[in-house]
Amino acid sequence: MLKLNANPIFAAKSIVTPNGFLRKNGFTTNTASDIVTGKVKALRLDRLEKLCLLLNCTPHDLLEWEPDTTIGDPQKYEMSKLIKDKKVVVLSEEMRGLTLEQVEEVHRFVESKKRENVL
Repeated sequence: MLKLNANPIFAAKSIVTPNGFLRKNGFTTNTASDIVTGKVKALRLDRLEKLCLLLNCTPHDLLEWEPDTTIGDPQKYEMSKLIKDKKVVVLSEEMRGLTLEQVEEVHRFVESKKRENVL
């Protein structure tokens, strides 16, 4: 089944209340709830675009494919690229054990990546 899964991105970007974040950014209560709970059955392309712009991601980042058990070898399909690793990277948790110097180094790296996106 193909589904929209924004929760890993919310977690990675430390968006603690994704429902409120979405409503604050123009999504209706029902649409926001459907996105957060993973119950989206259909999403208009303009709303998908809006979500991608808000999260600075692509539709590929949001879509996930869980192949039906009737599919013999999912890897033979291009959609297999949408089979996601369930690991969610939460940088704030990863940084807890770092020294202040290491945190500053990570900060410099992040700032350089931000500048690359602007150029």
